[in-house]
Amino acid sequence: MKKLIILPGGFQYLGGTVVSLSLLIQGFKSLNQVNRICVIVQANSITHQYLKKTGQTDCLVLIDESSPIKCMRQAFEWINQQPRHDPLLLDNWTNRELMPLLILESVRLRLTRRSVYHFCHDLCASNNYLGFLLRKLAFTCLSPKAICNSQFTANHIRVLITNIKGVLYQPVDTHKFSPGAQNIPSALVSIIEKERKILLTPSRLNKPGIVNDKNLRALIPVIAELKRLGHNYHGVIVGSDQSTDGRYSRELLNQAEQWGVADRLTILPSQIDIENFYPYASAVVTLAPREPFGRIVVEAISCGVPIIGSNTGGIYEILLNFAPDWAVNPDCPNLVAYKIIEVTNSLETHNTLLKAREWVVENCGIEKYASEILRIVSIPI
Repeated sequence: MKKLIILPGGFQYLGGTVVSLSLLIQGFKSLNQVNRICVIVQANSITHQYLKKTGQTDCLVLIDESSPIKCMRQAFEWINQQPRHDPLLLDNWTNRELMPLLILESVRLRLTRRSVYHFCHDLCASNNYLGFLLRKLAFTCLSPKAICNSQFTANHIRVLITNIKGVLYQPVDTHKFSPGAQNIPSALVSIIEKERKILLTPSRLNKPGIVNDKNLRALIPVIAELKRLGHNYHGVIVGSDQSTDGRYSRELLNQAEQWGVADRLTILPSQIDIENFYPYASAVVTLAPREPFGRIVVEAISCGVPIIGSNTGGIYEILLNFAPDWAVNPDCPNLVAYKIIEVTNSLETHNTLLKAREWVVENCGIEKYASEILRIVSIPI
């Protein structure tokens, strides 16, 4: 029986790629096709722990190796022992350190004529020219078929992968992420008691200036402008700090101190129950200029929460389908602030959210996502 083999490009951080992987497995289960998928995971990694917590372990192949490179080598050894008709999906292989291994393994993969796909969850780009050349060489040797999470991503990765088989917007569990009050997260209690309106930004804290800069520093002037205008908003960032010493968090808190809004910004670590945070937000704000898709856009809409997002990248691509007026220039904090006030106080926002959720249900359903993956890799249901 033909199976899809999935090998993620990393196992040690929690982000949209891991969430989408979990939902893909869930979608295969819903279609009664979980026996058609094998997901290779490093044992006891963050990815493994997340999949265990979400109950998606039925199809896992565990590699018990602590070294990332050795783990990937063992994964390819296992792959090369599987039937040649089983397609391989490399899930977001963009880490520069993995490119030499990918170049070496591409020889065996090409010789066996195994169908190879690459799911591009980001732009596969690099500010370093040598890094770009290494990726170009790796993908040229491998010659995979690409699946992209947005048209924005597809337009950017054509310089690396020309054979694009489809654009699949990322799935969201609309039952888990749904309107209505949930259990109040303890971290939000004191903010709610102060009767402040929460501006939620679920996002990892990464290095400023990189290709997929989350641009969290743009939030601080917006909060300061809202304060100046006499509005009681409180920014809440939820996500892991990607620095080794927590300096990205400290830099944001120092910036908030300089702008006089240190008491209006809270930074929390990643939360596996992030769906409980959305219902208590007046709005979600995401100002990343080159976000490939923006999972939090569809999660917020699914929870019935308006989202103010960048007028560029995958965020804008999604907002164009139901709320183009909610897109803003992330470099204009005063205009962002006015848009937040407008959207959170407008009676029309409720109607827009109803239409927006219909779009999310139709285009980001779990079963649809899984069935489209099966169609693209030519595995019949």
